[in-house]
Amino acid sequence: MKAIITVDVGTTSVRACLYGLEAQLLHLAQRENVPTFFDDGRVEQDPLACRASVFAVLSACADVAKLNGLEPLCIAVTAQRSSVIAVDRNGECLHPAIMWQDRRTAALARDLGASNPLVYGKTGLRISPVFSALKMTWLRRNRPDVWRKTHKMLGIQDWIIHGLTGAFVTDQTFGSRTNLLNLRTRQWDPELLQLFEVEPGMLCELVAPGSMVGGLSASAASATGLRAGLSVVSAGGDQQCAALGLGLFSGERAVSNTGTGSYLIGHAEQAVFDPAMGLSCNVSAVPGAYIVEAAVLTSGTIYRWFNESICRGTDRGDEAFNTLNAEAALAPAGANDLLLLPHFKGCGSPYWDPQAKGVFFNLSLSTSRGDMARAILEAIAIEMKASLELVEQLCGVVRSVSVSGGLSKSDLFNQIQSDIFERPVLRFDNNEATSGGAWIAGAVATGVESSYPAAFARLVEKSAAITYASNAANHALYARKRQQSQALYAALASPGMRAAFQ
Repeated sequence: MKAIITVDVGTTSVRACLYGLEAQLLHLAQRENVPTFFDDGRVEQDPLACRASVFAVLSACADVAKLNGLEPLCIAVTAQRSSVIAVDRNGECLHPAIMWQDRRTAALARDLGASNPLVYGKTGLRISPVFSALKMTWLRRNRPDVWRKTHKMLGIQDWIIHGLTGAFVTDQTFGSRTNLLNLRTRQWDPELLQLFEVEPGMLCELVAPGSMVGGLSASAASATGLRAGLSVVSAGGDQQCAALGLGLFSGERAVSNTGTGSYLIGHAEQAVFDPAMGLSCNVSAVPGAYIVEAAVLTSGTIYRWFNESICRGTDRGDEAFNTLNAEAALAPAGANDLLLLPHFKGCGSPYWDPQAKGVFFNLSLSTSRGDMARAILEAIAIEMKASLELVEQLCGVVRSVSVSGGLSKSDLFNQIQSDIFERPVLRFDNNEATSGGAWIAGAVATGVESSYPAAFARLVEKSAAITYASNAANHALYARKRQQSQALYAALASPGMRAAFQ
């Protein structure tokens, strides 16, 4: 009996899933892998700890496979995007991973702001601390000792693939989150390399998403209990794989994926560019296609912060979240007029303002914990509605939105999304959209399925789906709340952003 293993290297955890060839999830292994957040805006992670977590969850899947007489055909890897790890010629890390949320490059982004039209016109991305290129520039200028020893600048996914295979390779979905890849050629762009002071040889070889990138090395096989030579597939970035796992093959559907951050994703057959440069266009995990993406940089992580720091739910795990969800459900739509600006690590689409801050507004002595929890959920969905409207401008009218990610386990949050989006929201009972997308890539790469749509049909064949119908009675209330949130952000925006509202 054959199987496929997927690995999803997220921002706060690492997950490996063992799938049968009928796309049935047989085992899930997970380990926490939370980065360190510093008061000065730095966000870092230990690359060795991350790799050890990957080996541990792979080992768990290997044990289950052996116990059940299963032979894995491949490991399909997906990961969070835009983090940077400097390594030497031996592949040893020289500096902690600079994570995608890191804000140490905010000043560099402002300094290079005049180049935004050039960079966006080539990459579909504004210059931002989120993306990889500025992190590389910062290392060159501020850590010359590290730069002199650096052989390659890797993303998290490249680091993991190198640990599994020994190869320095990345796929185009990850490349399209660096500010260095030309969307039209799908290759590294010489003019952008010069702008960001990155030497071409420091970047990995580019391959198409869904490519086999090598075989499992002897050392990785020993560490995981899997056979040496097992094929490793680069499935694509986590958001691209989530979109694939939810069947994003046309512009009539969009995807709302809410984890640490939230992403509203649309489908495009060719590279498209927002005249206001508020949306990102990236290479899709679907061969030859593109995704149009709007980002809320902090969403699920705010709900976690509120549960742990304000509600003191750290020691009670899921029970604490269940209690918080129940209290949020008791609060009325509109959260008793409480507003939240969810910009705890800056503002993403459409303003890309790294100086933006989180704000609770309209607090009173009658405000309850449930009001605050519901205000968080509503704020996330309000940001996503603005993103949806922007995506429709480039991709066409969206008829329905498929949801995934940790917060989509909440019926309340899904209903809030449907009411604010003013259209139906669909959730599959298998909430592993990202690993499902990786399974699709692995199934096609190994010949188990003939095409991505065929593999998706197999993935959802036995999966029940819940549809949340939009409640028209709440549309006007949420429209007012959106206007209030926008006015509040405009009033508090940093001086450099105020021109956007004039």
